[in-house]
Amino acid sequence: MKRIALLFCICLMALEGNSAVKAKADKRAVAADSVSLLTNYMKALDALAKERDSLNAVAATPVPNPYYYQLLTSPALYSSSLEQMLRQSDTSSNDPQIQRLYSVRKMLSSLYTQAPQLVTQTEDDIKAQAAIRSDVNDKLQASDKLADKVAAATLAPEVDGNVEVITRRPNFWKFSGTTSLQFAQNYISDNWYKGGETNWIGNFDLTLHANYNDQRKITWENTLDAQLGFQTTETDEKRTFRPSHNLLRYTGNAGYKAWKNWYYSLLVILQTQIAPNYQRNTDKITSKILSPLEITIAPNMKYEIKWGKKQQFTGQLNIAPLAMKIVYVHDDDLVKNFGIDEGKHQKTTFGPNITLNTTWKICKQVTWNNRMYWFCNFDYNIWEWENNINFTITKLITANLHLYPRFDNSNKNYRSGKEHDGTYLMFKELLSLGLTYNF
Repeated sequence: MKRIALLFCICLMALEGNSAVKAKADKRAVAADSVSLLTNYMKALDALAKERDSLNAVAATPVPNPYYYQLLTSPALYSSSLEQMLRQSDTSSNDPQIQRLYSVRKMLSSLYTQAPQLVTQTEDDIKAQAAIRSDVNDKLQASDKLADKVAAATLAPEVDGNVEVITRRPNFWKFSGTTSLQFAQNYISDNWYKGGETNWIGNFDLTLHANYNDQRKITWENTLDAQLGFQTTETDEKRTFRPSHNLLRYTGNAGYKAWKNWYYSLLVILQTQIAPNYQRNTDKITSKILSPLEITIAPNMKYEIKWGKKQQFTGQLNIAPLAMKIVYVHDDDLVKNFGIDEGKHQKTTFGPNITLNTTWKICKQVTWNNRMYWFCNFDYNIWEWENNINFTITKLITANLHLYPRFDNSNKNYRSGKEHDGTYLMFKELLSLGLTYNF
């Protein structure tokens, strides 16, 4: 009996020994599994860190990415990861930030199923520590609706009842002008081999503009030129001064826009002189105001010239296939001087006419004003080319170069050779210095 009891004790002790060995083996297996899981977890963290570094490689100083805070803090149970795991949400997306968010939740889901013993806290515990702001996920609510404010507002202006509304039409008129006083001096010695005489020259010029433009179709341009100049002369014993510049001219051009820069227009030019001219050393008048008066009426096509980035070159070209030219002489004694039959005071002819007026701002200091006029009645020609080149020295002081070639074979006496030296081409030139004022 004692032997049986002893054998039973020995078996019991053996069983207990085997149980202890097995328990130690199980503990070692659990520890090994935990180490393996932790190793895999760290490897996954390293993979995510490498992905983060590759995405932030373009940044000079990468900033912490908030999408990894759930992995870098103490393991916790987050509802968003459980919801993604249980709902089996679709994690396919082209947005790299959303992909990282899904990957973090997937890692947490693996942690919850494979090593739940490592999760020591919940999301509520973290919120209780004030580590995560609860108001971040709240939807923004608008306190005021813009539609309600607009509906309550009124668009009618609040004005005093005594206010009087005055309607003003735009002013399509533009007025401007230029006035100048120029002086020149020419000295020639008595023994100069070609002859000539010393003289002084003084010129006064006034140009006025009154232009209308409704910015749509209608234009009306008005220009008044007054030029009066005198020069001293030693060969005329009766008069110390003789007119050098002597012109009074009005130019009107009314136009109606046809297309682009072309206009249907009517050109009217009235031209006479201001001071009388006398034959040298006599009291005989050769011409005076209204004797003659030249009138040109030309229905034509007008082309507006605007060239250059800042429109440095501007002007007008008027082309009239048929124009009317009237020469009127008021004094009976002067009618023969201008090819008018005795007993009459005017002569009317018809023919083509071309008129060109341009302004070229060569630079800030130099401006070239050009006027070209041509008329032909199929019997005679009149051609004028008037050039004024202005040199700005200061705001008021300027120099002026006046070049004026002219061709005219309209006068019968002139055409017969009695009053010219074999050519119909005339020329006048003057270089002067003086004062100029623009207004």
